[in-house]
Amino acid sequence: MKKIIYSMAIALCAVAIVSCGGNTSKKIQKGSKSEYDSVSYAVGADIGYGVTQNMPYLKFDWKAISDAAEKALYKEVKSGEEDQELTKVGETLNEFFQNACRERVNGYVESLNIPDSLLGKQPIDFTDYDAFESDEERKNISAAYGYDMGTRLRQANIPLQTYWFNKGMTEAAAGEAEIDSHRAMMIIQEYFTVVLPMKNKQESEEWLAKMEKKSGVKKTESGLLYRIDRKGDESIKPTAQDQVKVDYEGKLMDGTVFDSSYERGEAITFPLSGVIAGWTEGLQLVGKGGQITLWIPAELGYGVYGNGGGLIGPNAALEFKVELHDVISSATPESVPAAPAEADGEKREFKQAE
Repeated sequence: MKKIIYSMAIALCAVAIVSCGGNTSKKIQKGSKSEYDSVSYAVGADIGYGVTQNMPYLKFDWKAISDAAEKALYKEVKSGEEDQELTKVGETLNEFFQNACRERVNGYVESLNIPDSLLGKQPIDFTDYDAFESDEERKNISAAYGYDMGTRLRQANIPLQTYWFNKGMTEAAAGEAEIDSHRAMMIIQEYFTVVLPMKNKQESEEWLAKMEKKSGVKKTESGLLYRIDRKGDESIKPTAQDQVKVDYEGKLMDGTVFDSSYERGEAITFPLSGVIAGWTEGLQLVGKGGQITLWIPAELGYGVYGNGGGLIGPNAALEFKVELHDVISSATPESVPAAPAEADGEKREFKQAE
């Protein structure tokens, strides 16, 4: 049995969430009844369809799901800060799906006396069955499910309007949605593969042009923008083969902090060759003990794909403030902890947690 089911909306945007903490998304809005938002409605509908189709043995309380999801979408959690409520919700869902729900559904299937030769070859009719044993349990699990789902969507930084998201989700769950599941998936797919990359590309170019006009900002041939905020020891600068020990803060164009060693209270050491190109180039411009601000275009960062469903979208430019505490030469016979370099084919410059 699947432990927790999410649909294409979350598969595209949030299953691989690896941002450190649950920052409040500045893209979550209430929305208006008079201004239809197709993406928000499609994301909600896709989730509604996915849950009812994949878990027909559970008759969820969709108002509880909707209310809890909205609460999570608007919740403020600092980068690196643990969401205690999310931890509790996760424990509740794991316990229910792995134990109570599994046992009940298996027991129901056994009571149908379906021949072994037919098990798995034909769908089981759960129309008149409900694995919830009480309305209180239904409400509690539904609320936990909604909170977990809302948190993942918030972390994905999706521009959702909660009115249309909730409307799409509840209408799809009731079989009353304005679009079918295929159309919902197509709307989501088009948004994330066509609309959003084009939008981010234009916004990034405009934002970088604005940053370039700031006092003290310089531009390299690659397009990297930087400003030396504190020089440090210019006789000791890292090469691409060295390791560096740094503190840093990473921001999106809207100012959202998506990662910060300062908030974690711990500097990080890693090989300069194992991170995005903007970091590899930029850190070689500052001396030990110095501080630099980097404005990194997407082609020197996470490119056209972003960071796998996290806060960094496709074609997104980024800003980093970095303090270079130490340089460990590649020629130094010293054992240094490996940095988070490449994961899933991506080069990463910041520590990422679930």
